[in-house]
Amino acid sequence: MLLLALDTATDSGSLALLKGEQVLGEVALPGAGSYLVHLLPSLDRLLRETGITLKEVSALCVSQGPGNFTGLRLGLATAQGLSLALGCPLVPVPTLEALAARHAGHPVPVAVLVDAKRREVYVGHYDCSHGRPMPLGPPERLPVSELVRRLVPPLLLSGPGLKCCRELLEPLPPGIELALEEPGWLLAPWVGRLGRERLLKGLKVKPQELTPLYLRPAI
Repeated sequence: MLLLALDTATDSGSLALLKGEQVLGEVALPGAGSYLVHLLPSLDRLLRETGITLKEVSALCVSQGPGNFTGLRLGLATAQGLSLALGCPLVPVPTLEALAARHAGHPVPVAVLVDAKRREVYVGHYDCSHGRPMPLGPPERLPVSELVRRLVPPLLLSGPGLKCCRELLEPLPPGIELALEEPGWLLAPWVGRLGRERLLKGLKVKPQELTPLYLRPAI
């Protein structure tokens, strides 16, 4: 099964092609503000580099949010159009869950953060100890100042939202640690892996039913 995965919800967007859980190829998208210009050319590049055609793609997996409003709308619209054109299944994957999946097997709960702007963050708490992230509650949008009071050890903090609140989190309370972020990591492969699991469980949607997860009214 060949899967095409898209992430434009974060500021480090990416595309990936997977066969099962194996990543056949991945590309990074230039800055979030230029996704409109670079998304389709980057897809063409990915197909050329892997020697795969769009007709061979079995399913589309897309990062559903929360995250960058403009990026989300573009990524979901692209996934909808491709799903309709190819007649293949479409699988939305929560962005925070895909971020948490990078910590599969971690023994303590993981909190992943995405910058929501306006001194706020999107946050989700997950149990990753069994290999795949299991939500410990619904995702939330919180002021950074409130986030600090809501952290309960033991806990691993991760995600691109750390950049906007690192100073407010220091010094960290005992039992709370920051994940070591690898420069240049891409989220699309994790969107693809989780999307495959969801697809095997029948968790696909019709293109017209695909909706973003905002956690805040779009403006």
